[in-house]
Amino acid sequence: MEIKKIIFGLSFLALVACSDEPKSKESLDTTTSGEITVSCDESLKPIIEAEHMVFEELHPKAKINMVYMSEYDAIQYMLKDSARLAIVTRELNEDELKVLKNQKISKARYHKIGYDAIAFILNTENTDTSFSLAQIKGLLSGEISTWNQVNPASKLGAIQVVFDSPKSGAIRYLEDSVLNGKSVGKNCFALSDNPAVLEYVQKNKNAIGIIGVSWISDVDDSQTKFFLNNIKVAEVEPVIMRVAGITNKPIQGNIALKQYPYWRNMKVVSREMRSGLGTGFASFMESEPGQKIILKGGLVPQRSSIRTINLN
Repeated sequence: MEIKKIIFGLSFLALVACSDEPKSKESLDTTTSGEITVSCDESLKPIIEAEHMVFEELHPKAKINMVYMSEYDAIQYMLKDSARLAIVTRELNEDELKVLKNQKISKARYHKIGYDAIAFILNTENTDTSFSLAQIKGLLSGEISTWNQVNPASKLGAIQVVFDSPKSGAIRYLEDSVLNGKSVGKNCFALSDNPAVLEYVQKNKNAIGIIGVSWISDVDDSQTKFFLNNIKVAEVEPVIMRVAGITNKPIQGNIALKQYPYWRNMKVVSREMRSGLGTGFASFMESEPGQKIILKGGLVPQRSSIRTINLN
Protein backbone atom coordinates (compact mmCIF):
# COMPACT_ATOMS: atom_id res chain seq x y z
CA MET A 1 0.00 0.00 0.00
CA GLU A 2 1.22 3.47 -0.74
CA ILE A 3 1.90 5.37 2.45
CA LYS A 4 0.03 8.46 1.22
CA LYS A 5 -3.09 6.36 0.92
CA ILE A 6 -2.93 4.82 4.39
CA ILE A 7 -1.62 7.65 6.59
CA PHE A 8 -4.77 9.69 6.63
CA GLY A 9 -6.01 11.86 9.44
CA LEU A 10 -3.09 10.76 11.66
CA SER A 11 -0.95 13.88 11.71
CA PHE A 12 -2.16 14.75 15.20
CA LEU A 13 -0.42 11.65 16.52
CA ALA A 14 3.00 12.99 15.63
CA LEU A 15 3.16 14.49 19.10
CA VAL A 16 3.13 10.99 20.54
CA ALA A 17 6.62 10.44 19.16
CA CYS A 18 7.91 12.88 21.74
CA SER A 19 7.44 10.15 24.35
CA ASP A 20 9.91 7.84 22.63
CA GLU A 21 12.71 8.47 25.15
CA PRO A 22 13.56 5.31 27.12
CA LYS A 23 12.30 5.34 30.69
CA SER A 24 15.59 4.09 32.11
CA LYS A 25 19.22 3.76 31.18
CA GLU A 26 18.72 0.07 30.53
CA SER A 27 18.50 -1.25 26.98
CA LEU A 28 14.92 -2.44 27.47
CA ASP A 29 12.42 -1.49 24.78
CA THR A 30 9.47 0.72 25.67
CA THR A 31 6.02 0.90 24.11
CA THR A 32 7.33 3.34 21.49
CA SER A 33 11.06 2.61 21.20
CA GLY A 34 13.51 -0.25 20.85
CA GLU A 35 13.67 -3.22 18.49
CA ILE A 36 11.66 -6.46 18.39
CA THR A 37 10.65 -9.18 15.94
CA VAL A 38 7.01 -9.96 15.13
CA SER A 39 5.84 -13.03 13.19
CA CYS A 40 2.69 -12.87 11.09
CA ASP A 41 0.47 -15.15 9.04
CA GLU A 42 1.40 -14.28 5.45
CA SER A 43 -2.27 -14.17 4.44
CA LEU A 44 -2.57 -10.98 6.53
CA LYS A 45 0.55 -9.34 5.11
CA PRO A 46 -0.97 -6.40 3.18
CA ILE A 47 -2.93 -5.01 6.13
CA ILE A 48 -0.21 -5.65 8.72
CA GLU A 49 2.41 -4.03 6.47
CA ALA A 50 0.27 -0.88 6.50
CA GLU A 51 -0.01 -0.96 10.31
CA HIS A 52 3.74 -1.52 10.61
CA MET A 53 4.59 1.31 8.25
CA VAL A 54 2.42 3.88 10.04
CA PHE A 55 3.55 2.82 13.52
CA GLU A 56 7.23 3.26 12.66
CA GLU A 57 6.47 6.55 10.91
CA LEU A 58 4.90 7.85 14.11
CA HIS A 59 7.60 6.39 16.37
CA PRO A 60 11.00 6.75 14.66
CA LYS A 61 12.82 5.17 17.63
CA ALA A 62 10.83 1.95 17.21
CA LYS A 63 12.04 -0.81 14.89
CA ILE A 64 9.84 -3.83 14.29
CA ASN A 65 11.30 -6.65 12.24
CA MET A 66 8.31 -8.30 10.56
CA VAL A 67 8.61 -11.89 9.37
CA TYR A 68 5.80 -13.40 7.28
CA MET A 69 5.19 -17.13 7.17
CA SER A 70 2.43 -19.72 7.52
CA GLU A 71 0.12 -19.50 10.52
CA TYR A 72 1.66 -22.59 12.12
CA ASP A 73 5.20 -21.33 11.66
CA ALA A 74 4.31 -17.85 12.94
CA ILE A 75 3.01 -19.34 16.18
CA GLN A 76 5.99 -21.66 16.55
CA TYR A 77 8.35 -18.73 15.97
CA MET A 78 6.72 -16.86 18.83
CA LEU A 79 6.69 -19.92 21.12
CA LYS A 80 10.45 -20.36 20.57
CA ASP A 81 10.95 -16.73 21.68
CA SER A 82 12.16 -15.75 18.21
CA ALA A 83 9.30 -13.26 18.03
CA ARG A 84 7.58 -11.15 20.68
CA LEU A 85 4.19 -11.33 18.99
CA ALA A 86 2.41 -13.58 16.48
CA ILE A 87 -0.36 -12.08 14.35
CA VAL A 88 -2.68 -14.90 13.32
CA THR A 89 -6.37 -15.86 13.08
CA ARG A 90 -6.76 -18.15 16.08
CA GLU A 91 -5.88 -18.51 19.74
CA LEU A 92 -3.26 -20.94 21.03
CA ASN A 93 -4.27 -24.53 21.65
CA GLU A 94 -3.58 -26.43 24.89
CA ASP A 95 -0.24 -27.85 23.73
CA GLU A 96 0.98 -24.42 22.68
CA LEU A 97 -0.09 -22.88 25.99
CA LYS A 98 1.90 -25.58 27.80
CA VAL A 99 5.02 -24.46 25.93
CA LEU A 100 4.58 -20.95 27.32
CA LYS A 101 3.90 -22.25 30.82
CA ASN A 102 7.12 -24.27 30.69
CA GLN A 103 8.87 -20.97 29.96
CA LYS A 104 7.30 -19.43 33.11
CA ILE A 105 4.76 -17.45 31.06
CA SER A 106 1.47 -18.10 32.82
CA LYS A 107 -0.76 -17.20 29.89
CA ALA A 108 -0.80 -15.71 26.42
CA ARG A 109 -2.12 -12.19 26.01
CA TYR A 110 -4.52 -11.54 23.14
CA HIS A 111 -5.34 -8.34 21.29
CA LYS A 112 -8.35 -8.51 18.96
CA ILE A 113 -7.82 -6.18 16.02
CA GLY A 114 -10.50 -7.10 13.47
CA TYR A 115 -11.89 -9.59 10.98
CA ASP A 116 -10.78 -10.84 7.60
CA ALA A 117 -12.04 -13.70 5.42
CA ILE A 118 -10.96 -16.49 3.13
CA ALA A 119 -11.61 -15.72 -0.53
CA PHE A 120 -12.01 -18.19 -3.40
CA ILE A 121 -10.61 -16.87 -6.67
CA LEU A 122 -11.03 -18.08 -10.25
CA ASN A 123 -9.47 -17.70 -13.67
CA THR A 124 -11.11 -15.04 -15.85
CA GLU A 125 -12.17 -17.71 -18.37
CA ASN A 126 -14.26 -19.50 -15.75
CA THR A 127 -17.94 -18.57 -15.97
CA ASP A 128 -18.91 -20.49 -12.81
CA THR A 129 -18.42 -17.88 -10.09
CA SER A 130 -21.15 -18.71 -7.55
CA PHE A 131 -21.06 -21.66 -5.17
CA SER A 132 -23.32 -23.18 -2.56
CA LEU A 133 -21.96 -24.24 0.82
CA ALA A 134 -22.33 -27.87 -0.26
CA GLN A 135 -20.31 -27.22 -3.41
CA ILE A 136 -17.50 -25.58 -1.43
CA LYS A 137 -17.39 -28.62 0.83
CA GLY A 138 -17.31 -30.92 -2.21
CA LEU A 139 -14.51 -28.92 -3.83
CA LEU A 140 -12.41 -29.10 -0.66
CA SER A 141 -13.05 -32.79 0.02
CA GLY A 142 -12.43 -33.84 -3.58
CA GLU A 143 -15.95 -35.19 -4.06
CA ILE A 144 -16.35 -32.52 -6.74
CA SER A 145 -13.28 -32.99 -8.93
CA THR A 146 -14.35 -31.71 -12.37
CA TRP A 147 -16.01 -28.47 -13.42
CA ASN A 148 -18.90 -30.23 -15.15
CA GLN A 149 -19.95 -31.49 -11.71
CA VAL A 150 -20.47 -27.84 -10.77
CA ASN A 151 -22.07 -26.95 -14.09
CA PRO A 152 -22.92 -29.68 -16.63
CA ALA A 153 -22.42 -27.15 -19.44
CA SER A 154 -18.87 -26.31 -18.39
CA LYS A 155 -16.11 -27.05 -20.90
CA LEU A 156 -13.36 -26.90 -18.28
CA GLY A 157 -11.59 -30.01 -17.00
CA ALA A 158 -10.28 -31.33 -13.69
CA ILE A 159 -10.48 -28.88 -10.81
CA GLN A 160 -7.23 -27.77 -9.16
CA VAL A 161 -7.66 -26.26 -5.69
CA VAL A 162 -4.54 -24.32 -4.71
CA PHE A 163 -3.63 -22.64 -1.44
CA ASP A 164 -0.72 -20.79 0.10
CA SER A 165 1.23 -23.25 2.25
CA PRO A 166 1.24 -26.84 3.59
CA LYS A 167 0.87 -25.22 7.04
CA SER A 168 -1.75 -22.76 5.88
CA GLY A 169 -4.04 -21.14 8.42
CA ALA A 170 -6.72 -20.92 5.73
CA ILE A 171 -6.69 -24.67 5.16
CA ARG A 172 -6.59 -25.33 8.91
CA TYR A 173 -9.70 -23.17 9.25
CA LEU A 174 -11.53 -24.83 6.34
CA GLU A 175 -10.66 -28.34 7.51
CA ASP A 176 -11.99 -27.50 10.97
CA SER A 177 -15.11 -25.57 10.01
CA VAL A 178 -16.12 -27.10 6.67
CA LEU A 179 -14.68 -30.63 6.62
CA ASN A 180 -15.28 -31.38 10.32
CA GLY A 181 -11.61 -32.07 11.00
CA LYS A 182 -10.92 -34.12 7.88
CA SER A 183 -8.08 -33.32 5.49
CA VAL A 184 -8.61 -31.68 2.12
CA GLY A 185 -8.83 -33.93 -0.94
CA LYS A 186 -6.11 -34.98 -3.36
CA ASN A 187 -7.23 -32.28 -5.79
CA CYS A 188 -5.93 -29.64 -3.32
CA PHE A 189 -2.27 -28.68 -3.17
CA ALA A 190 -0.05 -26.01 -1.63
CA LEU A 191 2.17 -23.43 -3.29
CA SER A 192 4.49 -21.01 -1.48
CA ASP A 193 2.40 -17.97 -0.56
CA ASN A 194 -0.69 -15.93 -1.49
CA PRO A 195 0.91 -14.12 -4.48
CA ALA A 196 1.87 -17.54 -5.90
CA VAL A 197 -1.78 -18.61 -5.65
CA LEU A 198 -2.92 -15.45 -7.42
CA GLU A 199 -0.38 -15.99 -10.20
CA TYR A 200 -1.27 -19.68 -10.59
CA VAL A 201 -4.98 -18.95 -10.93
CA GLN A 202 -4.29 -16.24 -13.53
CA LYS A 203 -2.45 -18.80 -15.67
CA ASN A 204 -4.63 -21.90 -15.13
CA LYS A 205 -8.28 -21.83 -16.16
CA ASN A 206 -9.15 -25.00 -14.20
CA ALA A 207 -7.84 -23.63 -10.91
CA ILE A 208 -9.65 -22.26 -7.89
CA GLY A 209 -7.43 -20.45 -5.40
CA ILE A 210 -7.78 -19.98 -1.66
CA ILE A 211 -6.31 -16.72 -0.32
CA GLY A 212 -6.64 -14.27 2.53
CA VAL A 213 -9.01 -11.50 1.43
CA SER A 214 -6.46 -8.92 2.64
CA TRP A 215 -4.66 -9.46 -0.68
CA ILE A 216 -7.63 -8.17 -2.70
CA SER A 217 -9.61 -6.01 -0.26
CA ASP A 218 -8.03 -2.56 -0.64
CA VAL A 219 -9.52 -1.47 -3.94
CA ASP A 220 -7.58 1.81 -3.85
CA ASP A 221 -4.26 -0.04 -3.91
CA SER A 222 -2.54 -0.45 -7.29
CA GLN A 223 -1.47 -4.04 -6.62
CA THR A 224 -5.01 -4.99 -5.62
CA LYS A 225 -6.37 -3.39 -8.79
CA PHE A 226 -3.95 -5.48 -10.83
CA PHE A 227 -5.02 -8.69 -9.11
CA LEU A 228 -8.73 -7.93 -9.47
CA ASN A 229 -8.30 -7.18 -13.17
CA ASN A 230 -6.76 -10.63 -13.70
CA ILE A 231 -8.90 -12.94 -11.58
CA LYS A 232 -12.53 -13.37 -10.56
CA VAL A 233 -13.69 -13.44 -6.93
CA ALA A 234 -16.21 -16.19 -6.21
CA GLU A 235 -19.53 -15.58 -4.48
CA VAL A 236 -20.68 -18.03 -1.81
CA GLU A 237 -24.12 -18.83 -0.46
CA PRO A 238 -24.73 -16.86 2.77
CA VAL A 239 -25.17 -18.62 6.10
CA ILE A 240 -27.58 -16.18 7.74
CA MET A 241 -30.97 -15.39 6.15
CA ARG A 242 -30.25 -17.89 3.41
CA VAL A 243 -32.26 -17.22 0.25
CA ALA A 244 -32.14 -19.48 -2.79
CA GLY A 245 -29.95 -18.00 -5.51
CA ILE A 246 -28.53 -15.24 -3.30
CA THR A 247 -24.74 -15.36 -2.83
CA ASN A 248 -22.13 -13.10 -1.30
CA LYS A 249 -18.63 -11.89 -2.02
CA PRO A 250 -16.06 -11.43 0.79
CA ILE A 251 -16.53 -7.66 1.16
CA GLN A 252 -16.60 -5.57 4.32
CA GLY A 253 -20.36 -5.45 4.81
CA ASN A 254 -20.84 -9.18 4.29
CA ILE A 255 -17.93 -10.03 6.59
CA ALA A 256 -19.12 -7.64 9.32
CA LEU A 257 -22.67 -9.00 9.19
CA LYS A 258 -21.32 -12.56 8.91
CA GLN A 259 -23.32 -13.07 5.75
CA TYR A 260 -20.14 -14.28 4.08
CA PRO A 261 -19.53 -17.66 5.75
CA TYR A 262 -15.72 -17.91 5.79
CA TRP A 263 -14.78 -14.96 8.03
CA ARG A 264 -11.97 -15.09 10.60
CA ASN A 265 -10.77 -13.16 13.63
CA MET A 266 -7.45 -11.33 13.38
CA LYS A 267 -5.60 -11.60 16.68
CA VAL A 268 -2.27 -10.61 18.12
CA VAL A 269 -0.85 -13.30 20.43
CA SER A 270 1.73 -11.86 22.80
CA ARG A 271 4.32 -13.52 25.02
CA GLU A 272 5.32 -10.14 26.42
CA MET A 273 5.08 -10.01 30.22
CA ARG A 274 5.55 -6.25 30.53
CA SER A 275 4.57 -3.13 28.59
CA GLY A 276 7.24 -3.20 25.93
CA LEU A 277 7.31 -2.44 22.23
CA GLY A 278 5.13 -5.47 21.47
CA THR A 279 2.39 -4.06 23.70
CA GLY A 280 2.83 -0.66 22.06
CA PHE A 281 2.42 -2.06 18.54
CA ALA A 282 -0.56 -4.25 19.47
CA SER A 283 -2.23 -1.37 21.31
CA PHE A 284 -1.72 0.86 18.27
CA MET A 285 -3.55 -1.65 16.06
CA GLU A 286 -6.39 -1.70 18.61
CA SER A 287 -6.53 2.11 18.77
CA GLU A 288 -8.65 4.38 16.60
CA PRO A 289 -5.82 5.15 14.12
CA GLY A 290 -4.92 1.46 13.81
CA GLN A 291 -8.57 0.53 13.34
CA LYS A 292 -8.92 3.16 10.61
CA ILE A 293 -6.07 1.48 8.72
CA ILE A 294 -7.99 -1.83 8.83
CA LEU A 295 -11.13 -0.06 7.64
CA LYS A 296 -9.21 1.68 4.85
CA GLY A 297 -7.67 -1.65 3.85
CA GLY A 298 -11.09 -3.13 3.10
CA LEU A 299 -11.28 -5.38 6.16
CA VAL A 300 -13.47 -5.10 9.27
CA PRO A 301 -12.01 -3.39 12.35
CA GLN A 302 -12.79 -4.78 15.78
CA ARG A 303 -14.68 -1.58 16.46
CA SER A 304 -15.89 1.33 14.29
CA SER A 305 -18.18 1.59 11.29
CA ILE A 306 -17.83 -0.27 7.99
CA ARG A 307 -18.21 0.48 4.34
CA THR A 308 -19.27 -1.80 1.49
CA ILE A 309 -17.15 -2.02 -1.68
CA ASN A 310 -17.85 -4.41 -4.52
CA LEU A 311 -15.05 -6.66 -5.78
CA ASN A 312 -15.45 -7.01 -9.55
